[in-house]
Amino acid sequence: MYPQIYIGQSPDSSARRRALRALALDLRARFQGARAAEPTTLLLHFDPGVGIAERADLLLLRPGAVIVGALRAYRGPIEALPGGHWTHRDTGEPIRETRDHTPIQHIRLLRDAVRDRLERAAADLPGALGPGAFERTIGALICVPATHPESRISLDVSDHRQQLKVLGLDELAGLAGMVRTGVELSPEAMRAIAAELFGGRLWHDGTRFTFELAPARFQLRVLAEGGRAERVLPLLEGESVIGRRRAPQQHEQRLSLGGDELISGDHALIAYGDDDSVTLRDSSKNGTWVTPPGGAEERVRGERPIEPGALLRMGVTRMRLERVETSEGSGPPLASEA
Repeated sequence: MYPQIYIGQSPDSSARRRALRALALDLRARFQGARAAEPTTLLLHFDPGVGIAERADLLLLRPGAVIVGALRAYRGPIEALPGGHWTHRDTGEPIRETRDHTPIQHIRLLRDAVRDRLERAAADLPGALGPGAFERTIGALICVPATHPESRISLDVSDHRQQLKVLGLDELAGLAGMVRTGVELSPEAMRAIAAELFGGRLWHDGTRFTFELAPARFQLRVLAEGGRAERVLPLLEGESVIGRRRAPQQHEQRLSLGGDELISGDHALIAYGDDDSVTLRDSSKNGTWVTPPGGAEERVRGERPIEPGALLRMGVTRMRLERVETSEGSGPPLASEA
């Protein structure tokens, strides 16, 4: 199944990890709907090479195309004119990646660093690619989720000749399906580039995530009642939807509770981030009830914090919030199927 999605480094905060997970699911959906039969490998958040301090956002590999991408979300329309004049159209404020580089100069540096590593390794890749195989590698500044319709982008002729592009994330699959950069990559070569050359780990195998970027730090223990066995539901960082509905919508994380007709399809939301503060928000018809450690049961009104040891009741189903005790060296849990 394609696309195969690899990750170089895990981001250093809960918010960034959640954003990267959502991006992976978004890319998966876009490339499954665009020439899905063609082998496609994506590498996210990786070290591009010598001389570049930051992580590169994206390396896209197809049998006939290599694209290095930097993802950027701009507030409102932008203007990019020949000569490196980049501004926010509504304010005239300059857009720069660093004090010395415009966005297009920055993507050129990223692309060149990746291309140099590819060229040096070409002879050792499956297929023994010859010199210059990666000469036409594309560098793309990718506006997320799309290029604002009022943006005005006009690059220098030299930028076009150097295979530099500005496009929206919604256009990426189309670009990858249209361009041919002269390289001929087998699936084995694409895997070697992502996993061996750039040190990526297979994160999504085309069907499901193979691991989570951070281990679950909390869990819900569904208590054994009414003939139902006890079970444990890991809580991934970010927001999880709890309820009777089984199929997740878009990028949501879902905990499904069956066998209780008093539980709504989307009954409640439970969330935590870097600070380990767990919050619960009721969104049900029949209510959610919490018994704090040593306290009395009370109905949740809106959103409220909860702590480990608290008992939750939805319908006739009771659960206990627990902190996960992890042993040193234990890896992150496998994710539920996307």
